[in-house]
Amino acid sequence: MTSLLLRFVAVALALAAATAVFIVSATPYFGFWLQAVLALGMFVATGLTLLEWVERRRGRDARGAWPWLLGAAAVYVASAQWLVGRAPARTLDPVPAVSGVAQWPLPDGGHLAYLRAARHDTVSPMAPLLVLHDGPGLPMLPQFAERRQRPYDTLAALGVDVYYYDQRGAGLSSRQDLVRDRPYSVAMHVADLEAARVAIGAPQIMLAGTGWGATLALQYAMAYPRQVRALVLESPAALWPAQWPDLLPATARARLTDVQASLYAASQQPPLRLVLGRMMADVSRPAAHQFIEDWETDQWWTQALHASWRLGQPRFTCGDLTIDSGSPLVPAGAPSTRGAGFFAHSYTLADASQLPDPRGAHGALTVPILLVRGACDFVDPRVRDEYLAALPQARSVIIPDAGHHAWLAQPARYSEAVATFVAGLR
Repeated sequence: MTSLLLRFVAVALALAAATAVFIVSATPYFGFWLQAVLALGMFVATGLTLLEWVERRRGRDARGAWPWLLGAAAVYVASAQWLVGRAPARTLDPVPAVSGVAQWPLPDGGHLAYLRAARHDTVSPMAPLLVLHDGPGLPMLPQFAERRQRPYDTLAALGVDVYYYDQRGAGLSSRQDLVRDRPYSVAMHVADLEAARVAIGAPQIMLAGTGWGATLALQYAMAYPRQVRALVLESPAALWPAQWPDLLPATARARLTDVQASLYAASQQPPLRLVLGRMMADVSRPAAHQFIEDWETDQWWTQALHASWRLGQPRFTCGDLTIDSGSPLVPAGAPSTRGAGFFAHSYTLADASQLPDPRGAHGALTVPILLVRGACDFVDPRVRDEYLAALPQARSVIIPDAGHHAWLAQPARYSEAVATFVAGLR
């Protein structure tokens, strides 16, 4: 039994060595198959050395290691191809077409897709409003194709041109070629927003952002304070994420049975292929993105989000939650995931986590601010208090019977609150 255990340990150590070689050899010049060959060579060399040692320890001919090595190598090759070398079947739905979409060109050759709700000509114009979606990476325009709701269109009657756009890396906007382009960052999204303002030709703009979109609105306002007329911040994330490692209180999550908790935990674990791709990115980002394409991570992330939201992690609505872990539908009150961009999400959040504490600088902002929160928003309510302390000029509105996306649950109340705020800017 001791010898059998030693053989399995030898094979496990060979596997660890092969995995390390696969990751460390990640370069855009090698490619997957050369990495795989190098890893297999390390597996065979390490496995043979260790298995021969086991045989000699037993007082036997070292050639007895070969049957074990050949069997282990066959299992290794088959498992590596099945778990790592083979991309999953592509089941991700394509991004739906949205009527009326136009594009803003970006200085680096990319583009932002947008929809415009034109102001009424009979009213004197105000600064245009640009709408910033949640996420990062959860686009807005595909949602309109599904739900046909646009929360700020009523502002057209007040003389406001409203622009809804998908941020770079998601939805109908362009994506970075991460083999050769720089990764997504907060500064990139801020620069894209400034390019959109320039393309519109507006000296000042209003911004309305939900969740991460509110964070982006504040980042832009700090970088370009003279270009901002007003801010609408719906269910904003923490001013400084490092201060809130657990943004969601216990009440923001539905209670799960042991079986449901197990299903939830399993749904949030990426497959081994994506785990290796993430480890490769620490060595060579271009090589990792040659190995793993956008659609593969988008597909896993979309499935993980659906599983999480169906189990009420977090809760998007008020009242009791009917949990149906097998439903293919996103729960009411949750944003659409059509066109979700995982790399825009992960790289932007990683960059945001490295930013310094901005809270002391926010006091310099003097623009009018409307802070909107759904009564059942899953974000800790103390976050709103932090905004009111950092931004004393902000007005706060609570929308009853609404969750994180208040306009989805209570469109009439939400639109009325925003319209009242914007009308007061004249």
